[in-house]
Amino acid sequence: PYIDILEAGTPLIKSEGIKAVRILKETYPDKLICADLKIADAGYLEVRMAAKARADIVTVLADAYNITIEETLRAADEFKVEIMADFIMSRRPKKRLEEIKTLNYKGRRLSYALVHSGLDRQESRHSPLSELKSLADVYNCPKLAIAGGIQLNDIPKIKSYAIDIIIVGGAITKSENPTKVAKQIKEAILKN
Repeated sequence: PYIDILEAGTPLIKSEGIKAVRILKETYPDKLICADLKIADAGYLEVRMAAKARADIVTVLADAYNITIEETLRAADEFKVEIMADFIMSRRPKKRLEEIKTLNYKGRRLSYALVHSGLDRQESRHSPLSELKSLADVYNCPKLAIAGGIQLNDIPKIKSYAIDIIIVGGAITKSENPTKVAKQIKEAILKN
């Protein structure tokens, strides 16, 4: 009850295949499922695979070729899924968001821009909060999402920006009491 979107993460999909998305949707039919494919090429094909496995949201690398992003949007239009541009590894995230925010297929644009600090960077205590402000300042951008080492005590600062999705993984899955931590995070998000 405390989680709105379930993520089939990149390592899970690589180890178990796209069926991981299908299993999540069958197990939790009332939840949105994000297939974190980090698409770099074959945009249409990969979104189609994820959509057929019943994903609701699919990630594409923000630094992928424009044509690749446009192909993800073409598939998103056909299969009725949303596309999230993942800015993991992006060297110029603000400039890149300015470039890709207008890409479209029949008017369908990116649904989300994800500020993301990957697992390896989290090991060095890098926080996605440092990049959040630059993307939050982009006018007329997609909805914003944030991921990467998010902890309960980060929620108030994140809420000071117009964030639509807060992705929390390890703080929940690595805790001794995942339900309690998920509840605390949800309460912190909803707190005025």
